[in-house]
Amino acid sequence: MSYRDGTLLGEDVEELHAMRVSSRRLRAAMDAFAGAFPSKAFRPLLRQVKEITDVLGDARDLDVAIERLTGELATVADDERPGLHGLIARYRHERAAEQPRIAELFARLDAERFEERLARQVATHTGVRLERLRPRPPEA
Repeated sequence: MSYRDGTLLGEDVEELHAMRVSSRRLRAAMDAFAGAFPSKAFRPLLRQVKEITDVLGDARDLDVAIERLTGELATVADDERPGLHGLIARYRHERAAEQPRIAELFARLDAERFEERLARQVATHTGVRLERLRPRPPEA
């Protein structure tokens, strides 16, 4: 969730990318260690992590497509550029429509106290506090 604010702003595609990568890693770890947690409390958390990954994935796919197509503009023939511009515009429109979905997801996660519940489960069943796992800023 350390990338949440940047992802919500939607100004830097790398924030969303970093959050999606983190959610995929968390999802893989949760799948691998599911047996260490009581399933009644764990399953809803895993479902939420999967949803985070899916929602962010939809937006990320559009970010990648926009970036790739924008890079192709310089290499295509002049008569092909209008079509490429049209496709990029369409993807940008679709990407803009993803931001409210992301905001809605985060609002629901906040309302359901997702981060607190996940931290409590991890601390209770592993003794690890999530604060220890937060990304640290690079040293100068």
